[in-house]
Amino acid sequence: MTFDYSEVVDLSDYLYADMPSWATLPSLKYDYYQTAVRDLFTISIVTRMHMHLGTHVDVELHSVPEGRSVEKYPVDNFVGEGVVLDLRNKRAGEEITEQELSMFDSEIREKDVVMLCTDWSKKKGFNQDYIYRWPFLGPSACKYLVRKKVKAVGTEAMSIAGWTGSVPAHGPVTSYSSADIHNMLLQKGIVIIEGLANLSYLIDKKKDRRALFVFAPVKFTGVEGAPCRALALLD
Repeated sequence: MTFDYSEVVDLSDYLYADMPSWATLPSLKYDYYQTAVRDLFTISIVTRMHMHLGTHVDVELHSVPEGRSVEKYPVDNFVGEGVVLDLRNKRAGEEITEQELSMFDSEIREKDVVMLCTDWSKKKGFNQDYIYRWPFLGPSACKYLVRKKVKAVGTEAMSIAGWTGSVPAHGPVTSYSSADIHNMLLQKGIVIIEGLANLSYLIDKKKDRRALFVFAPVKFTGVEGAPCRALALLD
């Protein structure tokens, strides 16, 4: 059996120590435990990491009490055909609405993986737009995706929901509860993919913006999300 594809596109962001990440969670730390020049083998050890760094998936347990953890999902939940939606006109801190998604209604199929391209991955850095003011899904958009019976939804931002926290540098961007936004999707079995990159490449490369997406998380047990290597296979 052969599977025909012309190109594999990496949709994953780089992970590196002290990278820009969620403002109220600890940053990533890892180091060499052994080096080949001294010990014959190089071995790295992660000393601090949470599950929502870089490109990762969220599953039910993230916001649904008694929800399923990563290993409880069939692996085919993390693979699927889908489409990239061009939302590159979205500005910092703007809500993505049902009206905007419905402009692509004829292109969104049942069980699709819907990727939201805002080009926010290109803003990555220690700046307020990236850390706090990304475009986010509102309740109407979540309800629309549920009605369309999609398999998963992905974003280049650190979260599918807007920033609701408060730190000395920045207050809330939206009054929509982040937990409510996640629940509207996760309770319906829709996997969330966050921290994606390179989605604009697919828009520029393919007229129909469709691909086979793979976003399988690392198989930790009992966790609410996990890092993944997200890929797009183009025909």
